[in-house]
Amino acid sequence: MRRGRLLGLLLGSTTAACLLPGLAHAQMEEILVTAQKRTEALINVPASVTVVGGDKLESNNVRDLQDLAAYVPGLTMRDAGGVGFRSLTLRGLTTNASGRIMGIYVDDVPFGSGTAYTGNAGFSLDLGLSDLQQVEVLRGPQGTLYGASAMGGILKYVTKGPNLTKFEAKVDASVGVVDGDDTDRMARVMINAPLVDQKVGLRVTAYHQHFGGYVDDVSRHLKNIDDADLYGGRAQILLAPSDNLKIKLQAFSQDTRRTNLSQVQWNVVTRAPLNPGGDFATSQTADQPFTFRFREYSGSLDYDFGFASLTAIVSRETNKVDSTQDGTKTYQALLKAALGVDLAQYLLPFHQGLGKNTAEVRLTSPTGDRFEWLVGVYYSKEVNFNFQQLLGYNAAGVPSPINFATIALPSKYRESAGFANATFHITDKWDISGGVRGARDDQTYTQAASGLLIGAFPQSSSREELTTWQASSKYNVYDRTNVYARVATGYRPGGPNSVALDPATKQPLAPPTFGADKTTNYEIGIKSEPTKWLSFDLTGYWIEWKTIQLAAARNGFSVLANGGDAKSRGIEFQAAARPFDGLTLGATFAYTNATLTDPAPDLSGVPGDRLPTIPRWAWSGTADYEWAAFAGWNATVGGTLQYVGERNSGFAGSKTSPNYRMDSYTTVDLRAGLSDGRYQLNAFVQNLTDERGLANAGVSVSGGVTNANVVFVRPRTTGLRFSVQF
Repeated sequence: MRRGRLLGLLLGSTTAACLLPGLAHAQMEEILVTAQKRTEALINVPASVTVVGGDKLESNNVRDLQDLAAYVPGLTMRDAGGVGFRSLTLRGLTTNASGRIMGIYVDDVPFGSGTAYTGNAGFSLDLGLSDLQQVEVLRGPQGTLYGASAMGGILKYVTKGPNLTKFEAKVDASVGVVDGDDTDRMARVMINAPLVDQKVGLRVTAYHQHFGGYVDDVSRHLKNIDDADLYGGRAQILLAPSDNLKIKLQAFSQDTRRTNLSQVQWNVVTRAPLNPGGDFATSQTADQPFTFRFREYSGSLDYDFGFASLTAIVSRETNKVDSTQDGTKTYQALLKAALGVDLAQYLLPFHQGLGKNTAEVRLTSPTGDRFEWLVGVYYSKEVNFNFQQLLGYNAAGVPSPINFATIALPSKYRESAGFANATFHITDKWDISGGVRGARDDQTYTQAASGLLIGAFPQSSSREELTTWQASSKYNVYDRTNVYARVATGYRPGGPNSVALDPATKQPLAPPTFGADKTTNYEIGIKSEPTKWLSFDLTGYWIEWKTIQLAAARNGFSVLANGGDAKSRGIEFQAAARPFDGLTLGATFAYTNATLTDPAPDLSGVPGDRLPTIPRWAWSGTADYEWAAFAGWNATVGGTLQYVGERNSGFAGSKTSPNYRMDSYTTVDLRAGLSDGRYQLNAFVQNLTDERGLANAGVSVSGGVTNANVVFVRPRTTGLRFSVQF
């Protein structure tokens, strides 16, 4: 067995084979990753990377980002209300403000906006995890290869491409019961057909996933109001007219639909539910629907010249978020006192989204040469929309004629960049690497608004020229053990603010622009496979975060501004072991100490304050055992234990959103299954102990009363899953 595969046995391999008592040893392949835009062995990458394979996603019933976080040390998910309403961060870089910190990719195509104005940064691509080769998580700033908004790292969904020689098909279905009440359901189908043997292949995947609800609205006497659905599909055509040329065309669609968010109201003083009816009771005057529509069309060309490979990728993405928030508790008393308006209900509809075109061309030398290099250019252009309203209704449900606020916030963003990366193998054991990227970001932003509570401002614009770089060194201390050191930088784009001019001085009443915030990451690590049954990866890092972007108020204007600095220091560990045939053990661990280093008046934070939503300690352990059961069938049993430490919701000094401490929690997942290679049946229990862990807490002060909208991890879910391959 090749030892390079051991980590994949824990975190997901591209081969489902296992070592069974009494059976011949299976041949394992090396884990290959594409996170650095070339295919290479995971152990040789001088950076901290986690790979979660498609087989592991399926066997462990990993359905969404909440489940995935248990397998990736240092990955934190901020859950604002359930699937589709989540954001990710790595290594503690967050302030709960706007703007994407972590990049998300589907193969080589970036997801979402590079600007803070669409609200897109609050919505990570919670992909239906169907027919994936693997998920790669590359930590630390990745600005050199990935550009804007990758200063925390990259999460990359790697899809399975068409097989040009073999017909394949798979049907996968599951059903589960959530908290003894509502049901989860999932159905997936995949068909792969070689249309022309070894020349043309087609792969089509379709899926529907229903997440059962568990929150009850006690004021309207409705149960399970927070159910959600994912509908998606992907089609790929691969053309290989010669051994040197490959062309892939892909169309990808996914819709996320929710009737309500999985939020409940919490009394921050008593740390107990605010509404009667238990932990999962909420009180709303109306539904708060949420729909997220994602479409992506891409084409890629790969041509091998021998001395180098040419890769060209073009893509078109559209996404749209439609949501409604119940603002009655916030605005009812406020507007009655300020304007004398007495209405029964206030709703805030939001419509946000973008149209984005990207193109990238790069030339890459063969992996394994003494001198490896990569050069490329990148271009993206996006047109964003953000439309919001505040609507009032009387007790009969009739809309008020008063225009409280109608807001349109159109913006445009363009990034042009060139980049280069090189690795020199000084000896057979020692490598040095370096890279640089130069980029120019251009943006425009307009606030077209009317109503009693807001006004319009003219279009504003900004331009930034930014450079990022990275340098690393790797040394093979002995067979299959590498130590490395890395320094890398990243950034998040700045942009314009729409503000008015002082009538007397003709000067802006608030900052007309805000600048990029930047990170510098210092990292050392060791990756080792010291024996054929053990592998581990240990990393220590120190990140300096400069001129943090913050939501701020200046002379009555809500703007984005640059604040002080912060730092994040931590240790990450992941390991896998095969102490004897059939048994696979794994562990992950993360210590994250992310704090402010400067005063942050806009956050009401002081030096030493911890950054919000980040656990200082987090770890997980997995164990899976497989054996030959009967008549060609193999049996498996396994489990996952995950611990998430206590976190802060915000900053203690804030008067509008004071801190609420979220306690630590531990969850247990169990699984068992039977498989004969074609048919597979699995039983699972997620959150076995029905732990009431908090995934998020949004604290607000209204009318002198402080309460929180909290989101729990999903309650205990028990189910069965069946699949068949053809």
